[in-house]
This record gives sequence, C-alpha cells and structure tokens, in this order.
Amino acid sequence: MGTKDAGRKTHRLPKKVKAVVGIESAIVLIAFVVVAAALAFVVLNMGFFTTQRSKETIGSGLAQASSSLELDGTVVARVDISKSIVDCVIIPIRLSAGQKPVDLTPTKTNIAIWVLGRYGYANIYTSESQAVKTQSDFNVSALCTTVMPSTTDTVNASIIWQKGNNGDNVLDPGEKALVVLAFNGGNVTLGAYNVFKVEIRVPIGAALTVERSIPASLTQTVIDLG
Repeated sequence: MGTKDAGRKTHRLPKKVKAVVGIESAIVLIAFVVVAAALAFVVLNMGFFTTQRSKETIGSGLAQASSSLELDGTVVARVDISKSIVDCVIIPIRLSAGQKPVDLTPTKTNIAIWVLGRYGYANIYTSESQAVKTQSDFNVSALCTTVMPSTTDTVNASIIWQKGNNGDNVLDPGEKALVVLAFNGGNVTLGAYNVFKVEIRVPIGAALTVERSIPASLTQTVIDLG
C-alpha cells in the first residue's frame, strides 16, 4: 500500500543557493548586532552623562548649602572701661576645609550686623578701602583704631588680611583674615548683656553667622567672647 506522498519528487536547493542564503542570514545577523551595539552605546553614554550632571548638581547644592568660611579661633572684643561698653569686635576667619577660594571684595561680599532689640545694618562693607592688606600692627588696639569710624553713631567693618596673603581680595587655602567691627559711640554701642549677630555673606555658599553675648562685667580692656 503506497503512501500519500508516494511518487512525489524531492527538490533540493543547489549548494550555491544555500551558500548565498547563509551569507545573507549572516549579514542580517551582523547588522542586528551592530545596531544593538550602537543603541547600547547610546544608552550607556546617556546614562554616564546623566550621572555626571547629577553629581554636578549635588555638588553645587552642597556648595550653596555649606559655608565657605569658618572661624579661625576666638572672637575677642575691646572694652572702653570708662563707659562700660564694647567698642570693637575682632572675628578671625579662614576657608572651610575643602572649599574653593572666596572673593572678599567689598562689592561681592556683604557684612551685616544686628544688635538684638536695638539696631541693625544690612551691609556695612561697601568700600574698597575697607579691605585692608597693609596692616603691620596686629595689636587689638591698633586693629580697632584702623577700623574706627570718624563719625559718631556709626559702626564700621573691615576685613584685615594677615601676613602671608598674596595681595588680592581672594581668601585662598592657608590664608587668614580678621573681620573687625568698630562702634563709635552714641546709640551705636555694645553694652552689657547685649546680643549681637554678624553675618558674612560671600558670593558662593551659605553665610558665616557669628552670634555672641556681651558679658555683665566689662572691667577688662580685652575680653574673650568665645
């Protein structure tokens, strides 16, 4: 008994045709691989770019949130014993660890002061002459005399660069400076129990805020405010 397919002829592809078909398949496969590799490269490249931008954004945010400046020791004050008032405050500053140089030019950095419940100034650091780079005597009295305003009822601030600076207004790593505030009597004074706050606002980063209280006893010429 014969099968249904009995008598049919089997047609086989010639070897040359098989070779051509194989080559075409290989070419198509290679094309797919190349396209897939290109797409993978694009995706990876976009991923690396996004990661880098994210790092830059995070770094910028941290720089803005943290202060570029920090205290470099104790805040001291000069006392006018005859009047029982503080007439000068000296704040030592330096760059915070890992921070970039900071421009302390008067037009780019502001210094504000408030005496709680009494008076306040949004910016008392406005003139180029207030950036002092030639101070040779760093005695407390000499520093205060350099900064003391000539008119009464006035507070003045200067940034006095310590020895070793390179002559510009940019605070570099390793350099030190003093923020000196002088109060010339009248209603602009610091008395016992007064609380004052100084803000040093630099171009990049958060402001450095220094808040101190004047002690009850003002019987020493120079006092340590901590």
